[in-house]
Amino acid sequence: MARPPRIEFPGAFYHIIVRGNQRQDIFLDDQDRSEYLTRIQRYRKERGFILYAYVLMTNHVHLLIETPLTPISRIMQLISLTYTQYFNRKYNKVGHLFQGRYKSLLCDRDEYLLSLVRYIHLNPVRADVVKGPGEYGWSSHNDYLRGKSDIVQPDRVLRLFSERVSRARKLYEEFVNEAIGTGRDEELYSAVGQQIVGDDTFVETVEKKVDGHGGSYRRPPMVKILRVVEEITGVSGDKMISLSRGKEAVFARSLLAVAAREYGYRLADLQTVLKRDYSVLSKLSRAAVEEGKRERIKETLKILNAHLQT
Repeated sequence: MARPPRIEFPGAFYHIIVRGNQRQDIFLDDQDRSEYLTRIQRYRKERGFILYAYVLMTNHVHLLIETPLTPISRIMQLISLTYTQYFNRKYNKVGHLFQGRYKSLLCDRDEYLLSLVRYIHLNPVRADVVKGPGEYGWSSHNDYLRGKSDIVQPDRVLRLFSERVSRARKLYEEFVNEAIGTGRDEELYSAVGQQIVGDDTFVETVEKKVDGHGGSYRRPPMVKILRVVEEITGVSGDKMISLSRGKEAVFARSLLAVAAREYGYRLADLQTVLKRDYSVLSKLSRAAVEEGKRERIKETLKILNAHLQT
């Protein structure tokens, strides 16, 4: 689906994923990694953002950033532009180094901070690069275990475990290690409106903050999404609302629920359309990550988005 404008406001909290163009490597040696971190450090001081966690993989980067002052788009522009200039100059290359648009997921910090820190620090383990997060030298994991850093602010997270530093580090390490061997947490990527990771209450909070700072949160009317789903699936709105358990009716409901969530609607908005209770709608909206439905939902969403843009 076409990506909507980035949501930006003071105090926003993002999970940023930056990838190499066409999956190419963006770090060819340790000097490259050091240069990237130098830029993060420089612009963190200049622009006043808070970095909670990072990991530099071979062809992509994960950052966990809070932006009290400067918009995330400006921060990432500065980091990516100056690093690309360094990289192209060093390796005698021209053109784009990074994928066209980095991914920024606006997250509910209260709900997901700890899970995201753990997820980011376990990236090298899940990629079979190392057996334990402490073995990897290009993440902020060891900053959490050894003390303060010029790049990340681990104390903000460690205090959630304990006010005693030594105990906080121990509990943090246990928290991370207990997830070794588990798969990727899909909830951390299940974004409302392609950008927001959080429940309906958080979505409402974001909408108010965006409105309060002169931003916009654009989406097509729910009735238009419904009509396009009808057209694509051949299932009428009445049949979607009905109790029919037919395969196509169930798929149409799932597609409508997923599409509505993708465009930033809350489950309460869906209730007025599909006449289902919250638990049923929640299950329908998760159809995009269910085996057997994932690919069809994904492909159909592309068609639906093309219709909605006309």
